[in-house]
Amino acid sequence: MTERLSERLAAPHFSPAGDARATYETSGTSFLQYLARRAAKSRILLPLGTLLRSDRAGGPEFAGALVCFAYYCVAASTTYGSGYQQPNFTDEQIVEELDRETGVAVRATNTGGRREIAAKISATLPKIGLYESSERVLGTTVGIRGLGMPAPSTFAFDVDPSGRRAGLAAWRGTARGTVVTELAPTLRGSRIRAYGALDLHGSDGSRGRAEITREGLVRVEVRDPRGGTLSLNAPLK
Repeated sequence: MTERLSERLAAPHFSPAGDARATYETSGTSFLQYLARRAAKSRILLPLGTLLRSDRAGGPEFAGALVCFAYYCVAASTTYGSGYQQPNFTDEQIVEELDRETGVAVRATNTGGRREIAAKISATLPKIGLYESSERVLGTTVGIRGLGMPAPSTFAFDVDPSGRRAGLAAWRGTARGTVVTELAPTLRGSRIRAYGALDLHGSDGSRGRAEITREGLVRVEVRDPRGGTLSLNAPLK
């Protein structure tokens, strides 16, 4: 691994607090509200305001930005903790949730048809940029490990005009893959967890992969156009 970061990504900027976070995300929520609350972890993205600065010593750290973005994508698409209550499916079309830590508004919009579960999630970070994602739930699978809901998803982050005015370089990061949310039986009830992988692309030419395990471990590896590699191994739990 080639270490170029003065901003240490080895210790995530945000780590969900297990059951406490699961309660907030799942207890008494509609499906759209659940998606918005699950993505209300925008604090993870705040280091982009430093990593992408045009006047940063050594220049913008694009590969590091892709690592940071990848960690957020995984965190925003998963829940870990006790399975308190399954979100209710309602006729809601748009739900907005304020991130309790940053005040950023996260919006979830229903994009599914009559027999399709699909949604778009978006959030704007002032002086940084715009996050957007979409996911489509394929259905429910039954296995020895529990009930699974695979969701092919796409994620994108763009530095917007407010970010450019704040001194950030133009950049776009994208991720695509499938994350499976799983409800697993235990001796004390059920547990929510997830697993899956995302392919990562940065507009600077950086490429990589992010993986999440059932144990809540995130592994991210990004290679920049010059062959340097950045890695992150960090827990979500």
